[in-house]
Amino acid sequence: MGLPERVAVQRRLVERGSGVDERVIAAVLREVPAYSTISPAQLAETRAIAAWAIRRLIEMWIDDSTLTTADLQRFRGIGAARATDGRPLFAVLRAYRVAAVEVSDLVIDLASDGLALSDVVALNRTLLTGVDQLSESLFAGYDSAVEQLNSNRTQMLAGLTHDLLTGRQTSAAVLADRAAQLGIAVPATLALVVVAPDSTGTVLSEGDVADLASSISSAGGGQPLDVLHALRRHQGVLLAATVPDLTGELAFRQWRACMIREVTPAVLPAEFRLASAALDHAPDEAYANSPILDRGDAMLVALLRGQPSVDPAELAAEALGPVAEAKNAHLLEGLSGYLRWGSSTEAADRLGLHPQTMRHRLRRVTELSGRDVRHSWDRLMLDIARTVGEVGGRDRTPTGRPPARR
Repeated sequence: MGLPERVAVQRRLVERGSGVDERVIAAVLREVPAYSTISPAQLAETRAIAAWAIRRLIEMWIDDSTLTTADLQRFRGIGAARATDGRPLFAVLRAYRVAAVEVSDLVIDLASDGLALSDVVALNRTLLTGVDQLSESLFAGYDSAVEQLNSNRTQMLAGLTHDLLTGRQTSAAVLADRAAQLGIAVPATLALVVVAPDSTGTVLSEGDVADLASSISSAGGGQPLDVLHALRRHQGVLLAATVPDLTGELAFRQWRACMIREVTPAVLPAEFRLASAALDHAPDEAYANSPILDRGDAMLVALLRGQPSVDPAELAAEALGPVAEAKNAHLLEGLSGYLRWGSSTEAADRLGLHPQTMRHRLRRVTELSGRDVRHSWDRLMLDIARTVGEVGGRDRTPTGRPPARR
């Protein structure tokens, strides 16, 4: 065979029309699972690309040429399109290899007089060279598009985070739509984490915050968590459905944090202001036992500073937790005695308790509240909490209403 015979094969391919394309598409759908689930519109596009690619490969075989710059640019665009529609790159590259094998079989089937060795060698060279060239262009287009998509998505996620923190995202329906567009889930309640370096002069970067977000996302070992994050002034902010224990991470990075759990989007701006201010103004003793402040810590800092405004009774409830329940009145009595008289021994004597009983009550206070009277910051927290409770109790009538002014 030679040029006339190759042209004859080309003519037979043309005469078969769409049947050739369908044979190649059928092979791709059979051999590449990712293509079996594409939409009708995507299938039509794939069929059109196959028809053009087959024609070009046969033309290259006939005139012993390679893909042109225009061809390669088109394949680059195809690679970018595949990245946009989410088709895996390895599946796309495999589809072209499957198509090349099918084209080779077609040529052999249509060469009624058989192929000369030189024609087979030329065909294989054309197919191998063509697949190699187009693979590079597909990869370049795909990689470029993925990088652009990731950049855009990162900006959109940061924009959503800023909107949540400032209260610009108040509609549940709009929030749901934005989350769906970004491919994430925003739960009904979130864990809010605000972080900052624990040493002056250290500057937090967006990359630092993103790195911590990645650690949180993969901490569960299973399905990655959706973690929204952004840099706000000198602080990093992270939002997620759940957050693991960050003590080790923060100690390694030499960061501090304020974490508030179960925050709804509606109150997120106020809770963020509370956490942010606490991280800026909490004294060193607040971090004596942990680099992480909780909501009670943040409220105490706000109460001492006078801003943002907090309800002392709410602070008391936050600090005492179950200790404030009626069934635990004996624990609150023991706590008040310790704080009033300064030692468990004297408190036990004043209250008519055995010293061991007093120590047991204080241990239960720590277990239920998470606060330890032996630590100065926790002791201040508990003292203010029980004082607020006592003052509030004296200021109320038996009906529970404040007494009328005279």
